[in-house]
Amino acid sequence: MTVRTRVIGIGRASAGDDGVGLAVVDALRAASLGSGVDLCNVSEPTALIPLLEGASRVVLVDAVVGAGRAGEVLALSADDLDDVAPRLFSTHGVSVAQALALARALAPDGPSADVKIVAVCIARPTGPAHGLSAEIAAAVPRAAAAVVACIEEV
Repeated sequence: MTVRTRVIGIGRASAGDDGVGLAVVDALRAASLGSGVDLCNVSEPTALIPLLEGASRVVLVDAVVGAGRAGEVLALSADDLDDVAPRLFSTHGVSVAQALALARALAPDGPSADVKIVAVCIARPTGPAHGLSAEIAAAVPRAAAAVVACIEEV
């Protein structure tokens, strides 16, 4: 079944601010997004590869380091990600840009989804943490609004 839009939060709730993607998806669950929107979470970018199939548009929500001040929300296209990826630090073993490149290499004729990325800038993790910092928690509504804008984009 093809859904209009799939929103995928990436992160780990047990890793502090890295869990912001999950928190944004949780906030969106409380909103009325309509039946054409599928919300899901993954802990690693490689897990998103099969989720790129079966949707017209995919919006990825993840934490990034090195793209701006902590709490800043960026809305990027997959092409934009190619340009900024070299200066970003992923909090995962494989970055979102690498996972998207792998998906393209594994299936050159797909996935056909229009991919958007909503990135929340975080400080470089210094160790284990539980829950979001106040600064990143305050960014969740802005990131959720950016996701809604991506969903509504024609």
